[in-house]
Amino acid sequence: MFLRFDKKHFDRVFSNQDPWCYGVSEYEKTKYLRQIEAIQRFCPQPSTILEVGCAEGVFTAMLWEAFPKAKITCVDISPTAINRAREKLKYCPNIVFIEGDAIQIFCGGLLGDDRFDVIIQSESLYYMFAQLVCQRKLHPYLKGIASHVNNNMVFLTSNGINSRTAMMLLVCYRILGKLCHPEFAATYAEWSDLKKRRLRYDLRVFRRRSYPLGPVPEHSALRRATSSNVTNPTPLLSR
Repeated sequence: MFLRFDKKHFDRVFSNQDPWCYGVSEYEKTKYLRQIEAIQRFCPQPSTILEVGCAEGVFTAMLWEAFPKAKITCVDISPTAINRAREKLKYCPNIVFIEGDAIQIFCGGLLGDDRFDVIIQSESLYYMFAQLVCQRKLHPYLKGIASHVNNNMVFLTSNGINSRTAMMLLVCYRILGKLCHPEFAATYAEWSDLKKRRLRYDLRVFRRRSYPLGPVPEHSALRRATSSNVTNPTPLLSR
């Protein structure tokens, strides 16, 4: 079943421009802004950012606007999506686009010794989950992500929560919680202008530990939050 979420699948998806309406949906925009706010809070001045699953570059553009001095590396499995993102952001010299399978990148050592202040992977862990489990690569994949985060820097992920994704995400978060320190966990329920109903999604931030695995220091207690209100930090977009 997981084979349908391969390169061919996503290229078919991207035969239509902006298939998930990332560029026009206020709901999606709010999710992106929450992630940017989290980066500003937990890694205020990142010099390097890796975005896994950049699609057509809608969130990439917002990242560049918020962190114009950062070198941003973007990965997506779909060449169609990568080409559109590259064309959209051709005026940004500090953004690099890579067409590639994230599993091969993190499990195959394709990044070498490269590390990043921020790694972001949102709305794609559940697509990859079955394949990672069947190939016994779930732990190596998440460990690969953690190993490419600079010490004391962060991995950030935000994903829709429903009956299909909840258990998959829980397993991923438990593994990540052993590889990194769970810095922030929030769940939101907000109105989707596309689905015409309230949808739930989460936001998780994990910080790479610079100390051995074991009990975490008292000063780094997990921060939790829940919200049912839309927060729209508009000034961010005017930077």
